[in-house]
Amino acid sequence: MVEKESDMLAPEFAEVRLTADRQLNFRAWFYPFILLLAGVAVASGPWTGIDRRWTFLVMLLGYMSLACTFFPLPTTPVVVLAASPQALGLNPWLLAAACTAGTCIANMHDYYLVTFFYRFRPVQRIRKSALYVRAARWFDRAPFVTLAAASFLPIPIDFVRLLAISQGYPRRKFVLASALGRWPRYFLLAYFTDRFDLGWQWVLAVAAVTVLVGAWRGLPRVVRVLANLKAKEQTP
Repeated sequence: MVEKESDMLAPEFAEVRLTADRQLNFRAWFYPFILLLAGVAVASGPWTGIDRRWTFLVMLLGYMSLACTFFPLPTTPVVVLAASPQALGLNPWLLAAACTAGTCIANMHDYYLVTFFYRFRPVQRIRKSALYVRAARWFDRAPFVTLAAASFLPIPIDFVRLLAISQGYPRRKFVLASALGRWPRYFLLAYFTDRFDLGWQWVLAVAAVTVLVGAWRGLPRVVRVLANLKAKEQTP
């Protein structure tokens, strides 16, 4: 007899059922995360006497763990800044490891939050649309490779990640694919920043590109919302 994951959790935790054979425990994820943030805050203080490089790595872990789809903090400029010899000059290997761990935690925030929204009918209707069905078929052909590749390439991957979650992709594979894609991306970014002694101008350039990409992704949505509001106002 295979023991379900929910059977091993504390009885006082509330369960939200997604399907007949899959359950998620939200408190069991977010409560320990709050403790993690508290630990990061304590470990980042000057009273610990820890070498400043390790302190920065701990702070990076905490920062990256907050940068999820619902709290879109910039990440690429932060990696460049942390790796730049003219700034923090952190070791690319350790930097990539800390940032990858933080990103995996942030991706799990998305996993739990998107699953939570499944309980609402508008989200359920999206999953029944023709566009979603086609996208799901495309993703299901090679989900692990698709998610890992999307995590590595310097392109917006929110769609692929959210698609994986909405398809109920297993959490362990979800995290593993994210880590396999993000670690080399962060490492190469940090390595070349350190190798070519990139300075503040590169940090600003990367930040500008990040802002432009974010505007490019969000602007059409804002325009559609405003257009709909205007149409409603003009409707007698």
